[in-house]
Amino acid sequence: MSAEVINLSQLQNDHGDFVERVRKMSGQDVRKCYQCGKCSAGCPVHNCEGMDVSPNRIMRMVQMGMEEDVLRTKTIWICVLCSTCTARCPRDIDIARVMDALRIMSFERKITEPAKTANIFHEMFMNNIKKYGRMYEFGFAVGYTMKTGYMLNLLDVGPATLLKGNLAFFPPHMKNSSQIREIAENVEKIERMEGEH
Repeated sequence: MSAEVINLSQLQNDHGDFVERVRKMSGQDVRKCYQCGKCSAGCPVHNCEGMDVSPNRIMRMVQMGMEEDVLRTKTIWICVLCSTCTARCPRDIDIARVMDALRIMSFERKITEPAKTANIFHEMFMNNIKKYGRMYEFGFAVGYTMKTGYMLNLLDVGPATLLKGNLAFFPPHMKNSSQIREIAENVEKIERMEGEH
């Protein structure tokens, strides 16, 4: 049995629009990925129930222009944006930013139905930033899990993620949290104003 040879240059010509939109939205050149698999090997939620495609496979699907398939995956929504994949990437691709861009694209095109969980995520994220001045991942994960009912995912991933040191058990302390709170509140005001137009 021989392996199929994929001409990425031709694929990028055929599907360059999707690759370029992902690049513009994420600021990352997914064409640099050569499928080493380090992102998937280090991903704390890779073996989580519900993650249907590994992070390196997502990158390949983007390279191949498989827009509909990528935007329909559960993986882009299950990713916790911990940036372990980004830290491990030998090509310096911020894979977490790519995942976030794919979420936005999926949400904008109404391909998935994340409205309830996306709204919960956004509200909890902003409250977290306002309260602590930065992300308190453990508290966020527990709260999000409780509100969305994804308790099994937390039970699968939580202990391993804590043991790997990817989540701090206690909230962070920041000096200028009041300034960050003010910035977050201004962002919310702008979002409300844009929503009225």
